[in-house]
Amino acid sequence: MTRKDWKWNGWGTEGVRYDLGSHREAFLQWLGSRLEMDAPGTRWPSVALGDILLPETRIDGGGLQDLGAALTTGGSVTTDPEDRIRHAMGRSLVDLFRYRLGRLPGSPDAVVHVTSREEVAAVGRVCAARGLALVPFGGGSSVVGGVEAVDPRNRPIVTMNLRGWSGIQDLREEDGYAVVAAGTLGPDLETALNARGWSLGHFPQSFEFSTVGGWVASRSSGQQSNQYGDIADMVAGCRLWTPAGDWQTWEGPVSGAGPDLREVVAGSEGTLGVLTDVTLQVHRLPKTFRIQAVLFPSFVEGTGALKAIVEAGLRLSFLRLSDGEETAFYLKIGHPNRWKDLGMAVLGRLGFGPDRSVMLLGTEGDPEEVDRATAEALRIAKRHGGLSLGQGPASGWHRDRFRHPYLRDDLLDHGIAIETHETAVPWSRVDPVRQSVRQAVAETLARQGRRAIVMAHLSHSYPAGTCIYFIVIYPVDREDPVAQWRPLKAAIADAAARHGGTISHHHGVGLDHRPWWVQETGPVGLRLIQGMKAALDPDHLCNPGKLMPLPEG
Repeated sequence: MTRKDWKWNGWGTEGVRYDLGSHREAFLQWLGSRLEMDAPGTRWPSVALGDILLPETRIDGGGLQDLGAALTTGGSVTTDPEDRIRHAMGRSLVDLFRYRLGRLPGSPDAVVHVTSREEVAAVGRVCAARGLALVPFGGGSSVVGGVEAVDPRNRPIVTMNLRGWSGIQDLREEDGYAVVAAGTLGPDLETALNARGWSLGHFPQSFEFSTVGGWVASRSSGQQSNQYGDIADMVAGCRLWTPAGDWQTWEGPVSGAGPDLREVVAGSEGTLGVLTDVTLQVHRLPKTFRIQAVLFPSFVEGTGALKAIVEAGLRLSFLRLSDGEETAFYLKIGHPNRWKDLGMAVLGRLGFGPDRSVMLLGTEGDPEEVDRATAEALRIAKRHGGLSLGQGPASGWHRDRFRHPYLRDDLLDHGIAIETHETAVPWSRVDPVRQSVRQAVAETLARQGRRAIVMAHLSHSYPAGTCIYFIVIYPVDREDPVAQWRPLKAAIADAAARHGGTISHHHGVGLDHRPWWVQETGPVGLRLIQGMKAALDPDHLCNPGKLMPLPEG
């Protein structure tokens, strides 16, 4: 169902913003000085929704009638311009540019809102019979072009909104399994599970506006992945509609019977079919939660501590290390406090200088386990030069963690862009990748006569390596921001790939990452995945062009 209270050209709910309080102007001036901008206060308006003109739908009356006849449990089909605009793209930075300028790369010819797995299958069969491209759509929060309504073969496009097919279908408490409809939004799932004493523990930053199906399709990772794993680790079974027929994977904890096909579904991005149901491993609602901050003299020392904590096998859910740039940024967006300023000055004299880096560590579970894991993690941090800052700074971040994306829209209003890119690397390549990306951004923007702030944090860690999440802030070329963005994105991706970083740890591939994914997968791997595509969707109707290029013809 279309949510009219969700922004059509930005992130989240209408009327909600990241509250900078009374120091808003001071923060903008600081940011402008760092970026060497003359007037960061100058507004950059967006076009009005009603001013965006769309082409007529290419689906004839018979096609629309067939789609409507397939909706037997309460679904609907519409060619309403607003619905088509809202389903044209996701929420990447370049998507926000195009919405703001009213320059859409394409739009669905029809939007179908389904309310059951039966409707998913019936609509899919109509699309297959009529040669209509089919784009699955959950919360629309993709930041890599994963839900863009385009087709390389220029066929009419049906975007299928799955949010009407939502809720827990079954909770098998003895197994710890919840069978969940793919269109279920994160908050709805957690609320329903919590009411029965359970939790999934999957909290991506898009949590409020993303769905279970979208999580699995893009191999999402949540902020508590260090304790519960990424979404693929939680999947016990999947059910899909494909043009070749319904597909139900084996459901259970582990099998040695050939390749694990659940792993084929996770990360497939709607290219093999439409995910309708997911069986997820859930856990009992934890009794205690604690998160606190630790300050390190440098990012290098903090990285050493984080690695040691992971190697110790401690049961921690939050393990996040911000570098010096990100630590300074969060201090600036926090409310001014003379005691905080005094404390930072004292810490500077104690060796916590400009490269000081903050780690957030925390966990949940039984009180005794939480106490033990937290105490041991703090001991390890202290051995690496860490200083505990207590729970105050960490609790503020935790409170606002789903509000941070709203700052992107606010800054765009002032002509300042925030771009993100994440990768995963072995521990030995953390610093080479971090420095390479920073240099690539600086050089690319220098050629445009602009400066940037490049921040990084380690957000999901494993015995062999970690995820580096980059945030780049730079002044926008308001005339052609997309042309400005493309070489910057390519420079970041090239820099990470050059040192062995993956093109995506948890954002997926979509359209934006496809060239690097093809290189990362290699020719043999690509042929294997193309073979699966050919077996399930030989006409390339399902989310065409995403993940992999279409063959010629």
